[in-house]
Amino acid sequence: MRKTVIKILGYTTLALIICALFYHHQTDILAVFAHVKWSYVGVLSVIHIPMIALGGLSFKFLCSHYQIYLRWTEWAGLSFIANFLNQLLPYRLGMGFRYIYMRQHFQMSNAQFIYVMLVYFIFTIIFCAFFALIGWLFSDLPSSFNLLFYITCAIGLGFAGFIIWLKLSSIKTSQSIGESLKALQDLLSDPKIFLYSALSLIGVNILTAILFYICLMAIHAPLPITHCLFLVGILTAAMLFPLTPGNIGVLEALFGTLTQMIYHDFSMGFAAIALYRVSQWIPSIILGSSFSFLLAGSILPSIKNTKIGASKIVN
Repeated sequence: MRKTVIKILGYTTLALIICALFYHHQTDILAVFAHVKWSYVGVLSVIHIPMIALGGLSFKFLCSHYQIYLRWTEWAGLSFIANFLNQLLPYRLGMGFRYIYMRQHFQMSNAQFIYVMLVYFIFTIIFCAFFALIGWLFSDLPSSFNLLFYITCAIGLGFAGFIIWLKLSSIKTSQSIGESLKALQDLLSDPKIFLYSALSLIGVNILTAILFYICLMAIHAPLPITHCLFLVGILTAAMLFPLTPGNIGVLEALFGTLTQMIYHDFSMGFAAIALYRVSQWIPSIILGSSFSFLLAGSILPSIKNTKIGASKIVN
């Protein structure tokens, strides 16, 4: 009961902060939207398609370590479905769909799925830090962002160091922890899987930076691509920790705050994220729902034949 009350208070406080920011800047935000080049939405929607699909391609390469080979309709479809559900529902339930599908169709164990998603998560954090670094080095950003930059890079370097340690060390620890670390070590030991998965996620970050670059052009506030690389590095990391469905309101407030600190214009960041979100909804809803019916026969998969927590499918 206490946790529920704390959670409700937290969400209420967050909603109030977002509403207060929007109310304070509503005149500027509405003025920006009044002059948006809406023809750019079509271009943005098309670019979202390979960006979302590349995330699924990385998942495909990681799964191949366990002799699980996904067809293109599966790796691309699961990525669009996950994106679609994450836009509608909290707690990244798109990952839950992916988990149930992999259990039902490939008998993927809980541990295997967790290891794959953990490596996917670690790679994403590392590349977020990498792109933030590139953007920082080639941009003339205010010194007030030094702390944010150092924190991002420290987190990325920490995860990169963890991967290097896994690849080079001989693990000696408790049995349960040792088995988990050894499994991660094995997953990272295949150079081809490591390289292809990493390149796929690098492609995701590059396309995301291009998307933000076009979004800012559409609202008549173009920024150098290096600035977009820095902002994408920060925001992609924030997307991994959803507080609301699709982090609606949270990302708008965060990006607006960043552009307020750098360019003294909150409406620029708020409007850019809103345009990014609207343009993503188009392919996400159309392709996500289509692939969901193709792969599962419905928007959500049935869990009646899946025993959560078991190592095998229950017949």
